[in-house]
Amino acid sequence: IILLGHSLGGAIATFLVEKLFNDKNMINLAKLVKGLIVIDVSEGSAKEALPFMENLILHRPKSFKTIE
Repeated sequence: IILLGHSLGGAIATFLVEKLFNDKNMINLAKLVKGLIVIDVSEGSAKEALPFMENLILHRPKSFKTIE
C-alpha cells in the first residue's frame, strides 16, 4: 500500500499512517504500508498529524546529489 494525499488529503493520509502504526490491532495492516506521499500539505496540518513531522521538516534536504 502506498498512500498519497494532496493538501488536506495529505494531512489525512499522514494521520491515518500514524494511527495504523500506533494501534496494536492494526499492525498487520500497517506493515503493508510501503510509502506515504504528501503533496502540497500545509506544514501546520502535517505537524499536528505526526508528532515527529517537525523534525522531518527541519532535516529535509535542500538539494539532491543526483536527479535519481
